[in-house]
Amino acid sequence: MRAIEVVTLTKVEGANLNSNGTEGVIAVLKKVRDPVDGREYVRVSGQSVKYHLRQLLKELGWELSQVVPKSERGQKVIVSLGEPHKYIDDDLFGYMIAKKVDGKNATLRRTAVVRTNGMISLFPYQEDRDFGVRYDPSGDNHNIYETEITTNVMRGNFFIELDRLGVFKEGLEVPKLDGLEAIKEKDVTGREVTFYVLPKEERERRLRAILEAIMNYHGGAKLSNFFTKVYPEVMVVALLRRKIPVIGDALSVKPGYVDGKLILDIDRLKETVETFKDNIEKLYIGLFESRFANVEELREAFKDMENVEVLSMKELRKRLKELKLGE
Repeated sequence: MRAIEVVTLTKVEGANLNSNGTEGVIAVLKKVRDPVDGREYVRVSGQSVKYHLRQLLKELGWELSQVVPKSERGQKVIVSLGEPHKYIDDDLFGYMIAKKVDGKNATLRRTAVVRTNGMISLFPYQEDRDFGVRYDPSGDNHNIYETEITTNVMRGNFFIELDRLGVFKEGLEVPKLDGLEAIKEKDVTGREVTFYVLPKEERERRLRAILEAIMNYHGGAKLSNFFTKVYPEVMVVALLRRKIPVIGDALSVKPGYVDGKLILDIDRLKETVETFKDNIEKLYIGLFESRFANVEELREAFKDMENVEVLSMKELRKRLKELKLGE
């Protein structure tokens, strides 16, 4: 198992999870235009999602890297401490920071172990707005404003490089470290490189922590007025033999409801899983069964695939809490 791909779907109601600034008196949603159908789809940036994942890790009891102002090349920048062996967020989300290494100026950079494109809606934006007024109690100079909101099904995509989680390259990502297991390997040029590796138990703790944060995801803009749940209602977790994501946008729902329940696009997901089955060590599909109309059809579609399990969301949460790097 070299990587884990996680894809989630959740329905949000009357929300503005990620604003894209204001246009006049209108707080607009962050959106992207599809070049095929020419319509706009709502999105939440990867930066926003990572920010809220950090906050969730803090809620789960993890100490986060301190973010501090620093002067680099005459400019003030905001950077973390860049100590991934100490702080889970430096490990998972990466950094770029100027530091002294062996008495010399160097730039330490770590590409994020957890990658995400944030979230994007499955259905186009419908031009919904909320009208508001800030009343002036002393007169008639009231401030009128509007906020773009959406009720939609949002898809989130995450990719976790397991062979880099808790593993740090000396000279590029970290300075020389003491007290950690050091592994020496040769790169493609034949040069010897040192990697520091956290204990397996700590690496597994960090993996389970980020999966728990994704399962409990919550956060967004303007939730004081437009509160909505954001945690996944269906979640596909693919344990991969190679670092090649396979699910992508294959997790989807069809337009319309059946008895008020969403309808999973099972054919689309099954075709994708069958096409990339050689790269899939194990695939879990967890969902809130009462919220989807075709759960039995989903189980029937994957019943003959030994490496696929369809679970309730409760069962999936339990399974992922026991996940080990050797599986």
